[in-house]
Amino acid sequence: MAEQDVSDEHKQLILQTMVAIAGADNRLVESETETIRRLYEKLTGDKIEPFDVAKALEARAASPVHLTDLLKGRRNELDMKSREALMRAAYLVLMSDHRIAARERKKLKDYAAALEISEIHLNAILEGLQPPGS
Repeated sequence: MAEQDVSDEHKQLILQTMVAIAGADNRLVESETETIRRLYEKLTGDKIEPFDVAKALEARAASPVHLTDLLKGRRNELDMKSREALMRAAYLVLMSDHRIAARERKKLKDYAAALEISEIHLNAILEGLQPPGS
């Protein structure tokens, strides 16, 4: 996703996906917040503060719409490159606390399926990604 291509709706989807995956283990640690901030700026060109990340997590948790349903509804608006970027960002957020819980891994696979990305394709997308700060 190039900065000039990212609509406000896509920016929100990027942020919601990252905070949802970070909150999958019912906690948000500083390394996850910093990774979200860095990736959000890289993907959108916009900076966000830690407060904005926490606020987005609260809003995501309070939303009656499950993220997988949101992704299914929006997948046709995203080209495959954008879908792949979303999955890479989600995975890097997961890796930022240097542990991936089974619940987090399942959510990642669910999000990929919602975007019509097969498990084999997801594995290829994520191959070679290194944890932030390594």
